[in-house]
Amino acid sequence: MQQMKQHIFYFLLIAVIFSSCGSAEKLTYLQDIAETGQDTTFKKNKPGYKLQPGDILYVRVITSEEEVNKIFDPMMGGGSGNQQVRPESMYYNGYSVSDSGYIEMPILDTIYVNNMTLEEAKKRISKKADKYLKEAQIIAKLANFRFTVMGEVNAPGVKEVLDNQVNVMEALAYAGDITYNGDRQEVLIIRPTGDGSQTYRIDVTNRNLIGQEEYYVQPNDIIYVKPLRSTLFRERSSDYMFILSAVSSVLSSTAIILNLLNN
Repeated sequence: MQQMKQHIFYFLLIAVIFSSCGSAEKLTYLQDIAETGQDTTFKKNKPGYKLQPGDILYVRVITSEEEVNKIFDPMMGGGSGNQQVRPESMYYNGYSVSDSGYIEMPILDTIYVNNMTLEEAKKRISKKADKYLKEAQIIAKLANFRFTVMGEVNAPGVKEVLDNQVNVMEALAYAGDITYNGDRQEVLIIRPTGDGSQTYRIDVTNRNLIGQEEYYVQPNDIIYVKPLRSTLFRERSSDYMFILSAVSSVLSSTAIILNLLNN
């Protein structure tokens, strides 16, 4: 009986040790990726982002008339371009895409931009401006590029960046990288669209990831890194040890009782 208990204890101990040892294949990003040097490049496969309700646009309309510039761009003091626009100010002063897909601009009235790329929206705004303004120049940018990183990362949360091109490696870096306990082979991407949400699972250890559309993060993406199964096992190891201790106590008590009865 004592020997059986020892076997059970050693088996559980070995299982715990092996479960805590993550292999290099599970921890290394973009494994065995080729070195291109200066001769070749990885093909850029960035999907075009389509505007959707809730997005905020920063739009500047520049004309030869200073007063008109102030109407369209009050934050920049008449289009001087020397003041820094802070992201939080865009919530109040930017042009929000309504639930019906329109933005409202002074003089130009409502402009439909839903499900358009930024370049398409810029052309639509420019076409509308030509009806009311003379030789207007349009500058349009997405003001609310943000994404959320959750799960097994060192700094989870909502990340707001002043950039219109962020890849998944950069997104994970913004979140302090994946922890030792994170599953790098099944990172979940939840991507809101005008019709609902799409989901993807990507493997950041896969060298072919760079050539895929999912390599690039889009505004409002949610990135979730789930824990490794071994992590879950380690979290429960104390429970397993308690159960093993209880079983051992029962076996010991049973052995003592049987010895007493036999005597």
